[in-house]
Amino acid sequence: MSRLITSRLITSRQSLTRRLIAFSSTRAARLAAMAAGAVALNLFIALPASATSFCNIKRTSDGFAALRAGPDANARILVRMRHTDEVMLGLGERGPWREVTYWRGQTRHEAGGFGRGRKGWVHHSLLGECG
Repeated sequence: MSRLITSRLITSRQSLTRRLIAFSSTRAARLAAMAAGAVALNLFIALPASATSFCNIKRTSDGFAALRAGPDANARILVRMRHTDEVMLGLGERGPWREVTYWRGQTRHEAGGFGRGRKGWVHHSLLGECG
């Protein structure tokens, strides 16, 4: 999915750059428009890899992994995640805890589903394969 988003951003940015160049009448203005397009490209694409890493939840003996409100075993449980659910790694990391965005099953793929993710914290030992 991240490749599709990146591709769309590049296409949008290229289109914007072409329009800026078309409206520019001087060489200096055309060069400035191309530089602005290059800067925009770097702003949109230079995202950390962890922002797009999705992980499975491991099977546990009690059947769930806790999504918690904070990076602590005593923090309030927000959701009981199952092994069929997935999370997207966030940027937060505190000791063995990882900040994540959670979706039940494959609901992030539904229309508007990506925006309905729930943010929280999970112990790294409960995260399965990430990719």
